Amino acid sequence: MALWENRVDTELGGIHGLGLSDFAALHYLAEAPSGRLRRVDLARRLALTPSGVTRLLGPLERRGIVTREADGNDARATYAVLTRSGKALMKDATATVTAIAETILGSVGERGRAAFAKLGTP
Repeated sequence: MALWENRVDTELGGIHGLGLSDFAALHYLAEAPSGRLRRVDLARRLALTPSGVTRLLGPLERRGIVTREADGNDARATYAVLTRSGKALMKDATATVTAIAETILGSVGERGRAAFAKLGTP
């Protein structure tokens, strides 16, 4: 697992300027309806505190990958929204992660691949 995390973190950083945590946040946003989630819900999915998700999203917001959007019905709630450039970056970053996974898993037997696949399912 450490090989996977280190490799993905290094390559995502070098190619896309993202860390593995950034990629995870963008993945959840990309999978959400309309590419947006309440920040508190994103924090739960990432096992972070609300302030932790704020620190994670800050650099992504400054890069224009994610924006902050108010909830029209609840002044306390805000959404994290994947921008158009964020969607394009996520598509490219996903291709990178897929290529890394194929490279690593190419040297692992069927049993190892099945175990690895289970790690990604809730």
